[in-house]
Amino acid sequence: MAAHRNYHPLPNQLGLGLDLPLSHYELLHEKQRGVVIHWERKAPEGKRWIKIKPNDPRIPEIFRYDQGREDIFITVNEFDGWRFIRLLRSLRSLYVDLDDYTDVYGVLDACTDAQIPTPNIIVASGKGLHLYWLLEPLPPKALPVWQRCQDALIRIFRPLGSDAAAKDCTRLLRVVGTRNKGEEVRAIVLDGHHWSLRQIAFEILGTEGKAKVRDIRVKRKTPDKAIQGSIYARWHLVFQDLLAISGHYGHHIPEGYRDKWLFLIGVALSWFTHPEGIEDEIVGLAHHHTDLEQPEIRQAMQPVLKRALQAAQGHTIEWNGQKVDPRYRFRRQTLYDWMSDLIPPTLLPNLRAIIPNEEQKRREQARQSARNRAKEGRYATQYTLDGVTVANEEKRATARLLRAKGWAYRKIAAELGVSGMTVCRWCSDVT
Repeated sequence: MAAHRNYHPLPNQLGLGLDLPLSHYELLHEKQRGVVIHWERKAPEGKRWIKIKPNDPRIPEIFRYDQGREDIFITVNEFDGWRFIRLLRSLRSLYVDLDDYTDVYGVLDACTDAQIPTPNIIVASGKGLHLYWLLEPLPPKALPVWQRCQDALIRIFRPLGSDAAAKDCTRLLRVVGTRNKGEEVRAIVLDGHHWSLRQIAFEILGTEGKAKVRDIRVKRKTPDKAIQGSIYARWHLVFQDLLAISGHYGHHIPEGYRDKWLFLIGVALSWFTHPEGIEDEIVGLAHHHTDLEQPEIRQAMQPVLKRALQAAQGHTIEWNGQKVDPRYRFRRQTLYDWMSDLIPPTLLPNLRAIIPNEEQKRREQARQSARNRAKEGRYATQYTLDGVTVANEEKRATARLLRAKGWAYRKIAAELGVSGMTVCRWCSDVT
């Protein structure tokens, strides 16, 4: 890696210094759309958490008070009330937490070697580095691709000590200008540009040859196939369908289906967050959508937590002679069979993942028919070998027949709804 260092500027030319809590907050949450959670570890019980809403008049004072204080954190992303995945409002950054690693040049070398863009912000957290790739505000439906990018970044920086547990969208990170065991949290800004999801996903996940670092302001016309569809996307749809089923019953799952519903939503969540975050998510969902008591909730989620923890630790299990991720996977039909009694015909059209195989087949046939109709429409506008569109062949034949009967060009044009010049061209070889 040392061979690359000649291309890096001197340390004092790396970027703009960032040392104020408010500047960190404003750069990360530019055009804020949801709630940012602020946490002070050493504050008195009941006063540790602050929910910062967009345009909150307290913002300048909150972050002015943070300057130089110990153990202050904010969420990387934004939420509707609290930092649960189901309440995610806006994704604002990709991030990597490097434990016990402080060499900024090493980070830049790793980016060069992996051919990915350098972070927008590098934060010296007091015992390691936090790397940020700033994003344009993204809606919750972007979570599957966001999660794939997170996983890829963690793999890239694994040799530098990336924290595999720090990959969920609900994460809190230290605020610049505060302190960690007496050490000041400082940062440099290499670029204040905010990435679009399409741009950054291609740069990190792209497979057209090898994704190269291009001008970050040049947007791609089409997304790379590597970022379209994934197991994350599928389970995100399952998660949304389970919430839709609950919504159909007034967010109160009927008795007899509550533990099964809770188990499946835990399985879906296991593909998006680390085990330490899943438990709080499942408990919150159970209280909001079921009447299950705490022992029943724990019983429903223990298998999910166990397998999610195994996956986070890099374990695999044997399945069909292959080693696979230990997290649960279910076929489409199995998911539907489990939930079918809760899915009336009026709800089925609103679901995208928990549907029977025959419904999936019907939808695919409908999509194929639509594609065929579109193709036929495009074909109808194409030209034949003798200079007329397919759609106008019949009109041309009619025009020639009428002309042979002695009709005037103007009369034929009026009859067929075309111009007189067109009729002349069509009938030029008719005597």
